[in-house]
Amino acid sequence: MILAKFANAVRGHDWFTALIELILLVMGIFFGFQLDRWNDERLDRETVSEYRSQLINDLEVERSDITALIAYHESVRDYSELALTAWDEEPQAGPEELVVALYQASNVLPFTSARGAYDALSANGLIDLIGDLGLRSRLASYYGQGTDRFFEEEKRYRREVRGVMPIQVQRRVLDTCVVLSTDNAISETFSSECNLELEPEYLSEVLESIRQHPRLLYYLREGISRDSVFIYLMNAKFESPPVC
Repeated sequence: MILAKFANAVRGHDWFTALIELILLVMGIFFGFQLDRWNDERLDRETVSEYRSQLINDLEVERSDITALIAYHESVRDYSELALTAWDEEPQAGPEELVVALYQASNVLPFTSARGAYDALSANGLIDLIGDLGLRSRLASYYGQGTDRFFEEEKRYRREVRGVMPIQVQRRVLDTCVVLSTDNAISETFSSECNLELEPEYLSEVLESIRQHPRLLYYLREGISRDSVFIYLMNAKFESPPVC
């Protein structure tokens, strides 16, 4: 409509009307683009608000996971320190408890970061709309720690002890000494009381065969060091969450 009036005014040499129509045309285009821009900004704000809520939820879930992971690996380290005494002249426990400790010392519960919202914000180019530069820097540092890659390399003690320990014994430990939970996700904890129901003489033989492994004690110490580093990193991550 405006474009047609402008064309008619030009053909009729009505320059004043043509100027008015041109101004109206330019303003219409400008406000059209501006409305589109405002609408896009509004949609971005709504999207960011949704992602921000999800980001907060991810951080809360991750803190809960970290607490469980720290407790789990502290238990693994305790089992490892008890298992070390299997090579002492006077071990701190009997054959059954030592065999259980030797197996539990091989356990690993990997860490998987809850970072779906952060990755989506980064991929969509919306991360700059979250908070200020300081918050974005803390988020980048928090999610860039790479602790979820800590267990990419297999624990050597885990491979070796499970290779020498009889499958029957391993199954008994799993059946009686490990508690699986599927409330929110599959996870496991350790039972404070477990009875393998295997003959003491047989367990003594198993223990002796494990002690004969030429490098297992070395791998066990290495595993303790590795678990200690992981616990330290998880504690540091837990104590320095970004505030959204």
